[in-house]
Amino acid sequence: MIKEEKKLVVSDLFVDIYTNLNVCSQIEKMNQLDKEELYLLLILALDKHSDEDPSVILNLTPFEEVAMNIYEQISPEDGKETTNPYILSLIEKTGSDTVDTSVLVDSKGNELREPLNKAEVRDAKINMIK
Repeated sequence: MIKEEKKLVVSDLFVDIYTNLNVCSQIEKMNQLDKEELYLLLILALDKHSDEDPSVILNLTPFEEVAMNIYEQISPEDGKETTNPYILSLIEKTGSDTVDTSVLVDSKGNELREPLNKAEVRDAKINMIK
């Protein structure tokens, strides 16, 4: 029997925020996400985006406490299982004992791209001014 590969569809808003996290402020949009998608975004952003990028730092700083709580819940030092309902749901939806971000897809079923590189960020910023 072939194991079915899990896919977790994220909203278009999620994809937009993730794509532009290293371009400009996404804080207002991040506040529009439901709690589960915000948790997922923070996990993905911390895994994929540079923690030295000024735009990423700007966008993640207001959510620092939430992010720290997520990681304490995912890998508790005391060996206890998490009781956080959002993390438990994400673990179940991703089919992993942690939250597996490799199964995320957009509304069309496409895998999420890697963060924009420097040239792509520059082009996005230029397009914002036009």
